[in-house]
Amino acid sequence: MIRYALAPLLLLASACASAPAGAPPTTTPAELHARVASFAQPTQDGRLAALKAQLDAAKLSYVVEDFPGKRPSGPGHNVVVRTGPATGKAILLAAHYDAVVMPDGKLVDAVVDNAASVVSMIETMQRVSGRAKRPVILLLTDQEELGLVGAKAYVEKHGTENLAAVINADINAYGDTLMHGLNNGPQSAGITQAVRELCVARAKPCLDFPEYPPSDDQVFSAAGVPTVSLGYLPRSEAEILKIFMADPAAAMKNKLPMPAILGLIHTPNDKIEKVDPATLAASADFFTALVMKLDSELP
Repeated sequence: MIRYALAPLLLLASACASAPAGAPPTTTPAELHARVASFAQPTQDGRLAALKAQLDAAKLSYVVEDFPGKRPSGPGHNVVVRTGPATGKAILLAAHYDAVVMPDGKLVDAVVDNAASVVSMIETMQRVSGRAKRPVILLLTDQEELGLVGAKAYVEKHGTENLAAVINADINAYGDTLMHGLNNGPQSAGITQAVRELCVARAKPCLDFPEYPPSDDQVFSAAGVPTVSLGYLPRSEAEILKIFMADPAAAMKNKLPMPAILGLIHTPNDKIEKVDPATLAASADFFTALVMKLDSELP
């Protein structure tokens, strides 16, 4: 995998010059960890309530947008936060907050997938609010686990013509290696390059995926928006996942190990004990830097 050291001095100088520093953290890693733990609720409504409480505590105004969705118990609920100017092309941050329902009807805690990303994105929104020149939208989607339903409902309601870029976060709970996808269409080359430059500037281990696990990013990239999806895992796990995603059938035929993350998410094993406070802080730091970099560089 690529640590992006080609022409290192030139690329590093360019990246450092164009990557504004992030704002100071508003919370400690331990506090971020506690916020993730609060999403372990017995119902989807409980997860929504936990999300609202965190946005209220962060003093971020939000709108809840209902949509019919696929849940028999009632509509889905996207939560949308917007800061910055009222007009202009926005940078949209996306993360899903819903959880998988097990066959016995119980909700998994879903802190790795995906409350950790939600908490890091809220922290990012606090840091960039009042600093970005263009609008920044935080979209926290419901029913991603039922087929990216919430993201589709958002695009149907709002369109994408006023979006400059989308940064999606899924699986950002433990590990030191930032993963990102290359399968979001040619329009996403610029945002992918921005990720690479930040990895170099911060001497950060990063791993690109020609085939990245699908998440809400796929809805926006299909609509032609520059998009990237980001996640964290330990390096060894990330490399196994990359091989598996490239050709799952071949990986299984050759008896390669199943990626550990696939035995964790969507199961009762997705518990707060798997979440590393340091990864939460690193995620928010990188997301913030990427937003500010795109804010300064996008036309």
